[in-house]
Amino acid sequence: MKKYRDYRLSEVRAGILFTLPVVIIFIFLRIIPALAVFYYSFTNYSIMNPPVWNGLGNYISLINDSAFFEALGNSMIFTAGTVIPSAFIGLFFANILNKKLILVGFYRAIYYVPQVVSWVAISMIWIYLLNPSYGVFNWIFSTFGLPKLQWLFEPNLAMFTVIMVSIWRNVGYTIVIYLAGLQGLDETLYEAAEMDGCSSWNKFRHITFPLLMPITTYVFVITSIFSLQAFDQIYVLTYGGPADSTVTAVYSVWRQAFQYAQMGYASAQAVIIFIVICALSLITLKLLNRNSIAN
Repeated sequence: MKKYRDYRLSEVRAGILFTLPVVIIFIFLRIIPALAVFYYSFTNYSIMNPPVWNGLGNYISLINDSAFFEALGNSMIFTAGTVIPSAFIGLFFANILNKKLILVGFYRAIYYVPQVVSWVAISMIWIYLLNPSYGVFNWIFSTFGLPKLQWLFEPNLAMFTVIMVSIWRNVGYTIVIYLAGLQGLDETLYEAAEMDGCSSWNKFRHITFPLLMPITTYVFVITSIFSLQAFDQIYVLTYGGPADSTVTAVYSVWRQAFQYAQMGYASAQAVIIFIVICALSLITLKLLNRNSIAN
């Protein structure tokens, strides 16, 4: 018994030694900066001057900051426009790629490639594709006699364009997640449904979609969190323009911190974004779980 106890203790010590570096890195790169942001949100802090405590001053200023609420609204539009289409398009292609097709492994890899490429590289490619003068999209439009579009330079079109590019990149991720879920479903359910004469649509509606509801919940929550933190594609594609039509909440934080050097005010905005992300994640979890129970 004593030898077994000593053996268990040595395993525990080894586990602690292996995990300790990761835990330390996580604390210094995640926990401490998050606590610092929360503290700075209650201070008047700029890059050139040390933080001075001002209580709820930053949050009171935020109440009257229409630009921040407009940026928060843009983040909501961007999130809704990206998450919902990405989920359903990903589910559609996952069902296709779950079948026995020629070169199916190649197709799966191709769909996921955009996900592993950095947003900066992807955005630079799309800038050329969407160029008003020589871009591929406008060249196709002109070939069919359609007017050329100012994809990234028209206030009413820029957000749609950024959403379109984001969907194109995110679909690969949702395909992989849904594909993993589909491959874990019990095949006997489909065999029984075929024996009962169910069509492909009825099998999807009554078997596939209800069983994939936990996967759908995960996809919606995770992609919503990522979308609410969108910055890279905004910065490279539109730089927040035109006329601030694509300024998101995180872009507003960056602007306050690194353009206006208002670190305390930017920290207060970051705290509000964190609260919004937590609230929306909880609402999404409750709504999707309720639908899962109803199904």
